[in-house]
Amino acid sequence: MIRYEIIHPDEFSEQQLEEIFAQLPVWRRAEAVRFKHRQGQVECALSYWLLSQMTGFKPDFIKGEHGKPAASPTPAPFFFNLSHCKQAVACIISDEGEVGIDVECLERYKPSLAEYCMNDDELRQIAASDDVDATFTMLWTRKEALLKLTGEGITDDLKNCLVSEHTKGVTLESGINKEHGYAWSIAHYSS
Repeated sequence: MIRYEIIHPDEFSEQQLEEIFAQLPVWRRAEAVRFKHRQGQVECALSYWLLSQMTGFKPDFIKGEHGKPAASPTPAPFFFNLSHCKQAVACIISDEGEVGIDVECLERYKPSLAEYCMNDDELRQIAASDDVDATFTMLWTRKEALLKLTGEGITDDLKNCLVSEHTKGVTLESGINKEHGYAWSIAHYSS
């Protein structure tokens, strides 16, 4: 079974956030405070809190070759992936296999960035859109969720990572939450 949740940091009171910080394992609290700004610390803490809420326990992490976290000890009874931005914190878990999730704030569209990471078909899709920010960000989250699924991380071939030869056997789902100002995507291997 594959499940994902997206929560919104602005819906937590300062007292709730302090309680969440206090409950973090020492290693995760240390990881959270490495963020320079409070917002990053909150996102890091909430992503782990969300994972522990969804799984029912507080796993340790090990990092894969390209930095993708996995639950420890291995093999864990589940696979997971986390993502966060100023507007949202996301977690996906699965007992079926690797998964990827990405969430990004809208208003990221810049023509130079689009030229760098989008192929011609994607550029046409963005240009034809009524909302270039939302379309660009949704395409970006699809790319990142796919690369997080495979464990590759950001590659040199961002333009072509969503072409059919790379997505064969992969299910991608995406959405836009205009109320909170973000786009999201999940990726998992098709059953």
